[in-house]
Amino acid sequence: MPIRISENDYLHLSESEKHVIDYINEHEKQLSELSITTIAQKSFTSLATVSRAIRKCGYGGIAELRYSLNKKSEERDDTYVINNILNQSYRECIKTIDNVSIPSILTVTGYIRNAKRILIYSRGLTALVAEEFAHYLLLSGYNAFVMKDAVIMRRTDKLLTKDDVMIIVTVENTTPELAESAAMAKKLGAKVISLVCKAGTNLEKYSDVTIVGHAESVVDNDVARSASRIPLSIICHIITEYLAK
Repeated sequence: MPIRISENDYLHLSESEKHVIDYINEHEKQLSELSITTIAQKSFTSLATVSRAIRKCGYGGIAELRYSLNKKSEERDDTYVINNILNQSYRECIKTIDNVSIPSILTVTGYIRNAKRILIYSRGLTALVAEEFAHYLLLSGYNAFVMKDAVIMRRTDKLLTKDDVMIIVTVENTTPELAESAAMAKKLGAKVISLVCKAGTNLEKYSDVTIVGHAESVVDNDVARSASRIPLSIICHIITEYLAK
């Protein structure tokens, strides 16, 4: 099923954009195998032209276009499944970036720059994101540590001072020790930053800044439920990239 575009909209496309749409429609069955670079080369246009043409047809990008065309054709094969995964990853990235405000990033980086120490609290699989975050902060000259032991978290009042910054990295904030640690840090006068994927939890009332990403399920079955950590990685990447400039 090719891209549906009205005759009037088609007439308002540039000649290069028409070439892109015509090429995609002619090679729709191979679309899952074509990158945006390949489409640009084969249609004798540029990457910008391909992206612009796809957006003018109402799609956010190549991943959304692939998913939409496969969904319409109702082909529940491996190609459909992979396109669905790509579209999910695309949504997580775009919605997370849309949620991030520049003032929040500037406030967070300001706290980090003025901190004596940066203590990053995280649990479970999310601690892997926290460790990578701390690694890049260390490479940029910041005194960063990861706290992932629940027993140590309960001793936060013995660890932090008002000159330190606590950063909590969590998907849904289902670990009670994180909110308890944030409450202790707040009482001590330390700055508290929360990087999360679920808004409206108790953690927010103890946080000076909260940045919320958009996460979707990776595993959701009778055995376990686990959400993606990609949004948290994106937020941490934005912070460390800005600090490294």
